[in-house]
Formats: sequence, C-alpha cells, structure tokens
Amino acid sequence: MASLYYLEGKTQVEVARTLGISRQKVQRLLRQARDLGIVEINIKSLTAVSLDLENKLKNRFGLQNAIVAPSFPDEEERRHSVARAAAGYLERHLSDGMVVTVGMGRNTGEIPEFYMPSRSTACTFVSAMGSSPHVGESINPNDICQKLAVNSGGQAFHLHAPAYVESEGVRDILYAQEAVGPILKRARKADIAIVGIGTPADDATLVRMDCISRTAARQLAKSGAVGDMLGTFFNEDGRLIDPEEHVNLVGLTFENLRSIHTVIAVVSEMDKSKAILGALRTGVIHVLVTDSDNAMEVLRMVE
Repeated sequence: MASLYYLEGKTQVEVARTLGISRQKVQRLLRQARDLGIVEINIKSLTAVSLDLENKLKNRFGLQNAIVAPSFPDEEERRHSVARAAAGYLERHLSDGMVVTVGMGRNTGEIPEFYMPSRSTACTFVSAMGSSPHVGESINPNDICQKLAVNSGGQAFHLHAPAYVESEGVRDILYAQEAVGPILKRARKADIAIVGIGTPADDATLVRMDCISRTAARQLAKSGAVGDMLGTFFNEDGRLIDPEEHVNLVGLTFENLRSIHTVIAVVSEMDKSKAILGALRTGVIHVLVTDSDNAMEVLRMVE
C-alpha cells in the first residue's frame, strides 16, 4: 500500500481500488505506516532558485508567503507537486479551533490527497460556494471539505446549494434558508480561505460545472477577463469584470475574501500565468502556492 502511494504516485482512491479496500482504510494505513516507521518523510531543503522565486513574489506583490513547488512536464505530476506543498503549509499553520473555508477546483480538490497531519486538528472546514452535480466529487467544495475534515479529525459544514442561480432574487431566497445562510455566515468569518484560480476557457471548471456556458466564457474573455476566484472574474490588472453577473453567485464575494485574514491561492496549470498575475493584483491573495514555471513566468511579466 505504501509503495503504491508514495513510490508509484497513485492517489488514495486508486490505491483503494487496487487493493479492494476503502479509501478511509487507506488513510488509516498510511498514518500507521508513518507511525511504525515503514514510511519516513524527509523534507529536503529548498533550492536556491525556489527560495529566490518565493522572496521575489512576496516582495513584488506584498504577500504574507509564497510557496514554489517543483514543476513537471506532466500536468497531473505538477498538480500533485503543488497540492503537496499546499498540504504542507496547512499542516504547519492550522491549529485547533480554526475555521477554513474552501473553494472549488482541481487544485484545491487535490490537497486532501496529501493533507494527513500527524495529529488530529479540531478545525472546521466550510464550503465557500455552492456545488454542481455535473462534475466529479473531487472538485466540489462540499466533498473537498469533507475529505479535509476526515483527514484531520475536524468537522465539515456543507453548503447545499448550486454555485450559480438564475437571478439575484433566487439567490436571496436561498440565503434565507437554514441550509445556506448560516453556512455562508460561518464561511465569511473563516480564519483561512483556500481558493483556486480559474480562467474563462471552454474547459474551465465553471463551464464543466454548468455554472456558465462556453459562450459566456468566451464573452468574458473578450471583455478582458483572464481569470476568476470563486466565480468572480477579473482582468490582468486585477479589476473585476462584469460585476452584475456576480449577483447570481451563491458563495463568498471578493469583499468577503478581503475580510479573511489569510487567503491561500493554489494553482498549477501552465496556461494560467495571466490569471495568476491578475489574481495577485486584486490584492485579495495573501499566500500563493504554485510551481516554479508559473512563478518565473509571472515575475517575467512584471519586469
């Protein structure tokens, strides 16, 4: 089991399927393997290049922290590298009683695969926005929160609502519901927010979630949008695009994010340098976790 996970790079779900056991049992066995010394994890010193990139990002964009993970040609390996770095940051900074609100996406969804703290942490994980039945569990906020809570011995609060609705009126009706309003109120008071950075592309997460159409995504791109966080789009200068559209969003707004002490953005895809730059310029992000190729490209763009 340890060889499949640590040496062959299989996910916990893949290991469970291979061995014919539950994912929860895989998690327990991984912890036991570390406790028994079957698996020893050594943190290698960061290279001078990574340290230099992190310092430049922090200084250039006024970040609390920047974490630059190794980059790989393979997209899945690169995502694992960044998710592992993000999980390590959470293990170092989460403590009992903290509230963490979590967004959607492939990068945030990968974090629970590597977040296995050595001790239980009584944290609360809350969905930052609604979900969609049109995509797999791995990128929906409710499922990500549940996995993080299980791995750390904490608790999860799910937002039982779609990510987007037809109108502001429908959204307001949802907010009055017991399963929605109190959960978002809890999310707004979070100590930490974990978000991904999307793009207005045909295969974007919001498109696959059926939150926006391909036509709408293309129109946003024509309007200058380069990326989004929690469904709110912005241009390369960090200014919001089409703010009227955001009234249909069921989740935290940029203003909500600005009141959260630590907002962590996690991104690994190679085509997102403009989106990362725009996100950094919004002033919302406090901690950026990305790979070395993206870090270098973002810094090159602002030289």
